[in-house]
Amino acid sequence: MRACAIALLLACGLAQAAGQNIVDDGWATAAGYWFSGRLTGDNHQPAKADSGKLDTLYRSTRLLFASSAEGEVGWSVGALAWSSRADDHGYWALAANQKLALAPGWHEIGSSVPPSSKAGLLVHDARNRYGLISDLDDTIVVSDVPNKLRLLKNSLSVPPESREAVAGMAGLYARLAAGNPNPEATPLFYLSASPKQLTDGIRRFLAKNRFPRGVLLLKEVGHESRDPLSDQEAYKLDRLRAIFRAFPDVRFDLFGDDGERDPEIYAAMQREFPQQVGKVWIRRVSPDPQRARYPGQQDTAALLAGKRPAAE
Repeated sequence: MRACAIALLLACGLAQAAGQNIVDDGWATAAGYWFSGRLTGDNHQPAKADSGKLDTLYRSTRLLFASSAEGEVGWSVGALAWSSRADDHGYWALAANQKLALAPGWHEIGSSVPPSSKAGLLVHDARNRYGLISDLDDTIVVSDVPNKLRLLKNSLSVPPESREAVAGMAGLYARLAAGNPNPEATPLFYLSASPKQLTDGIRRFLAKNRFPRGVLLLKEVGHESRDPLSDQEAYKLDRLRAIFRAFPDVRFDLFGDDGERDPEIYAAMQREFPQQVGKVWIRRVSPDPQRARYPGQQDTAALLAGKRPAAE
């Protein structure tokens, strides 16, 4: 805890540097598109792959407390270009009910303000009728969410490349996506309540562990956040509804864990979007033997072991 306090004081006392743009992954369908991101007034760099714990904690804390920047921001995909204005908290977004003249698949997003890391636009291939939505912590990366001190340690003081991936999940997602006519353009979403400021590190973790490319959706965290600060369930439900409505012809398998509220959130989606929710897989990490289990939700461990799902 003392190390956390030291890192926080150092981060808050740093002078502002040139800003950068945390560009979110976007998506586009025949019905429209979505772009978003956050401008910062700082250009803090994340920990390197070989950074020690204190240096990683120091750099992670700087990222979390990076100041926001207001102003114009432009971005492009191929020959197409857009502009918007970041609000006084740095957040910007643009959505439109318009089809883009882009081929299905992934396209890199360019930014007028230096991007913090590479982001992409997923243009939906209408032939792909199968998708995946996955949580991050304790679903594909070992975080120990029930133990908050270990969660903070794993999230803030371990370089992304050294984080422990849940064995077998990257290969599993790749095999599931392979069933689509265009596997590389599978509607795959990584949805987490982790802070948006950790976007770059999570991208490095996914790449290092060879997870299939997907749209990374993280939470706006801070006093200026437009997301519910303490209500993770409301935040995830809102994002899930947006995905289902944007991809009405896609049936999604949902992956989560029972360390927090994924089973309850997914049960709500099963009721609300029964035609779009396929299988629900839950990794069991809760230490509570009385943790509620919900109909139609199977254990991820059984899937990884190649066992047939239990009859519902």
